[in-house]
Order: sequence, then structure tokens, then C-alpha cells
Amino acid sequence: MRSRPFFLLWLSQLISQSGDFVFEVALLWLVLEVTGSVFAVGLVVAVTLLPSVLLGPFLGVFVDRWDRRRMLIVTNVAEGVALAALSGLLLAHTINLTLILVVAFFLGTGSQVVRTASTAVIPQLVEREDLPPANSLMSFSNSFNQIVGLSVGGVVVALLGVTIPIEYDALSFFLAAVIVGAIAAVYGRPKDAGSGAPTRFSEEFAEGIRFIRENRFLMELILLGAAVNFFGNAIGALFAPYTKLVLHGGPAIYGFLGAAIAFGAIVGALVIGKIETRKTSGKYLFGGGVATGAMIAALGLTSTIPVAFAVVLLLGVALSVTNIPISVLIQAKVPGRLLGRVLAAFGSLITIAGPAGAFFAGAFAAATSVSTVYLVSGGVILGVLGLGFVVMGDLRDISY
Repeated sequence: MRSRPFFLLWLSQLISQSGDFVFEVALLWLVLEVTGSVFAVGLVVAVTLLPSVLLGPFLGVFVDRWDRRRMLIVTNVAEGVALAALSGLLLAHTINLTLILVVAFFLGTGSQVVRTASTAVIPQLVEREDLPPANSLMSFSNSFNQIVGLSVGGVVVALLGVTIPIEYDALSFFLAAVIVGAIAAVYGRPKDAGSGAPTRFSEEFAEGIRFIRENRFLMELILLGAAVNFFGNAIGALFAPYTKLVLHGGPAIYGFLGAAIAFGAIVGALVIGKIETRKTSGKYLFGGGVATGAMIAALGLTSTIPVAFAVVLLLGVALSVTNIPISVLIQAKVPGRLLGRVLAAFGSLITIAGPAGAFFAGAFAAATSVSTVYLVSGGVILGVLGLGFVVMGDLRDISY
């Protein structure tokens, strides 16, 4: 927080994400109201994830080529405009599943740009030894907003409907753009950015892919992450149906469950941010991944709200213990001039199975049950992480 540019970046994320989680409740509940279909919920989640797979690696080239600060400003404004338009469609009573899918794809694209650019700019704002607490703070803002946004969002949707949460999210994007604009322009480009003649897009793209291919720990992370994400997306894609059909709760319970995950993630972020992980990052991400799979499977075994709250709280802890070391490793070991491309390509390759996983979750749940999907998904994740720990020595023992 002593770094004013980092503080402004963190504050912009804090504000924009507060709207995102209120909107998340509104969007998925809107899909259930418009279609009454569990499959449609999974489809919307899949479409939201598609941009990270289809566009992510290409967007990463522009994150490295263009001013990252300016990209954050423009993207936040564009997302605000899109949500204002969605609000207008709702007020005009012209909303349908096709329009929701279009907006979801656009917002997924914006989220990919913001996620990549903001993560890539962090090493420009803080020293290397401050990367773990800096990433923990970014995780904290995300989790804090989950607690407040999902809790408030669930109550607001239950009492007032979905329009007000959508309008608030639009406003939050506009405010975030203003705050990012207060960051000094000098931080828009990495210190090791090239100053020569511009290279071709294909050459820049290939350079990022080549760096990933030549670093075994990144390849192991991608293989592990793709498998885990295919099954892990079940919890996000089916969380609203799980609340309604298994726990027999309404939007408020859905929001509070999401808030419980976030509270656990805050606890995990606070813990992992204070631990010296330079020589043990790999072991922490494996341990957190195993705990994640166990908690997803546990959700499939319970149909009571109190037990579900306890399980998702522990799930949040596990997610932070898994994800924060991954971000720190990449920021510490990838040159700044390549960070946008590597982050975007890495994220795309990890989430490549995400849309298919969300689609699978919806179809499998329709054929069996939501609880069955959770139980099977958690079991597969446990198996994949156990195998990975045994055979992926470079990732297990990595240091920076």
C-alpha cells in the first residue's frame, strides 16, 4: 500500500469487482427466470469463459505492445457501456437468452483484458519481494467483494429484481476507469519493453508461446490446470441450481454461499501472503488443489445449508492457497516485456477446457443430478492432483 500506483490499481479493482459480484447473482438468476433451465445456466457460464480461450493469447500480444494503463481505462469504460445497454434492454422488456449470451461474451472479453493487464502491471508497481503480499491484497479485494457483493446481491435480487445490480455494476466500471487514470502514465509500459522498430504480430505471439514451451514448469502447470478446470468449472456453472434444487434455497442463500467461499479465500490469502513460499510454491499449490477437490466432492454429499456453508468456507481457503503461488511464480519468473503474452496464453491454455467443462456440467446434471456432478468432479480432481504430485517434479520442487 506504500506504493501509490499499486494502491490506485488495487482500489480500482476493489470498486469494479464490487459491481461484478452483485451482477453475477443477477445474471445467473435472470437466466433461471427467463429460461427455467439448468442447461442454460451452464451455457451462459461457458460463453463467459470462451473469450479467454479464443481470444486470450492474441489479447496478450496487445497487452505487451500497448500501454497497459490505457487498456485498463478503455476496457472498463467499454464494459460499463455494455451493462448500461443491458439495463436498457431489461427496462424495455426485450431481453432473451440470445442477448444475454452476447453480453456475457463481451463482458468475458473485457474481463480477460483487465485480468491480464492488471496482473502484468503489478511487477512494475512493487518490488519482487513484495509480490506475494501484493497478490494477496489483489486476492483480498476479490474475496472481500464476493462476501459483500454476493450477500448484498442475493438480497437485492430477492427484493428488487435484477435491474439495480446491473446498473450498479455499470457505474462501478466507470469509477474504476477514473481511478486507473490517476496512475502516472510512466507505469503503463514495462521497464524492459523493446524500444526498436515494431515487430510483426505473429513474431510477438510466437515469442510468448516459445517461452512457455521452453519452461517445463509452465507446461506442467498448463496440463494440470486444464484437467482441473474442466471439472472445477462445475461448481461455478451449477452453483445457482445447486442452491435452488439441492439446498432448496433462494437467491439470498446463493449469495451468502458465494460470500462464504470469499471469506474463506480471504483467510487463505492472509495466510499464504505471510508465508515465505520462494522454495515451496509448488507444494502449496498442489496441497491447495487437493483440498479444493475434496471440498467439491463434499458438496456433492450434503444437502443441508449449514454443512454447505462450512464446506464452501474451506473451499475458499483452498483456492487462495492454490492460486496465489501460481500468480507469484509467473510474475517472478517471466520477463516484464513478455508477461502479458505469457499470462494470456497461459490462462487461455488452462481454461481451454473450461467452456466444455461448464457445458458438460449442465448436460451431466440434467441427465443425473447436480450432486452427482459435484461428487464426480471432486473425485477426478483429487486423482489428477495426486498423479501430478508424483510425476511433475519440476513444478512440485520449483523455487524463485
